[in-house]
Amino acid sequence: MDLRRLEQSGWRSFRPELFLNEPGRKARNVAPQLLSIVREFSGGSSVLELCCGAGRLCLELARAGLDVTGIDLDDRMLAVTQQAAAGEREPVRNRLRFRQADVCTFSLDERFDFIILEDDGFVYLLDTQDQLACLERIRTHLGDQGKFFLSFPTPQRELDGDYARNILGGEDFTYDPQRQIKTCRCAWTTVGHDGTRTTVREGFERRRLTYPCELDLLLQGSGLTVLARWGDLDRAPFTDPSRQDYHYLCARA
Repeated sequence: MDLRRLEQSGWRSFRPELFLNEPGRKARNVAPQLLSIVREFSGGSSVLELCCGAGRLCLELARAGLDVTGIDLDDRMLAVTQQAAAGEREPVRNRLRFRQADVCTFSLDERFDFIILEDDGFVYLLDTQDQLACLERIRTHLGDQGKFFLSFPTPQRELDGDYARNILGGEDFTYDPQRQIKTCRCAWTTVGHDGTRTTVREGFERRRLTYPCELDLLLQGSGLTVLARWGDLDRAPFTDPSRQDYHYLCARA
């Protein structure tokens, strides 16, 4: 398996447990809102999550009765996912599948009622060629009535110092405006058994910033049409890129 995309984005530069044990990451739960969106806008039960990470969303959707496939390029994250899935009841386990695959090249012998790429997965595609390749793979794997949900931070938020410190964990970053690449040093918060918090500085991240007009063109060029643009998971209108993230609902054009 070619892991160069992980290396280029920085995902092999730090231990996955530092990411998974971040207090904000552990407390994050988007499953209720996404389950509501899937049920409202999808007529079927098959869901594909790209960059599924530790699989928390996959497990929650499977517990709700959906048939869920998760793919991720990082074998270390998939090991965590599979271990968590092994502890589920048999009916839930039977609704879960996981594969190691690249979001730019994956090919599954089926089409899905709903595809999800949420959180930060899209920002680690560091050029437009990779972004288009990923979106084309998504369109190919959507059923005729299938829907695609995409979310990630706007450039305005990515370049805000408070966001970088409080959300991404890295206080220091540089930005290459020509390539639209942000590089930040990672600072991870760990909590001991006694509640004491410490900071571990390890690794880096590279993230590509994509502006609203550019995102619209990428989706259009991939054969996808935007059905809704929301500013958050509660479906507030997307009106202020400096304070909101992208939350787009799409379908095949």
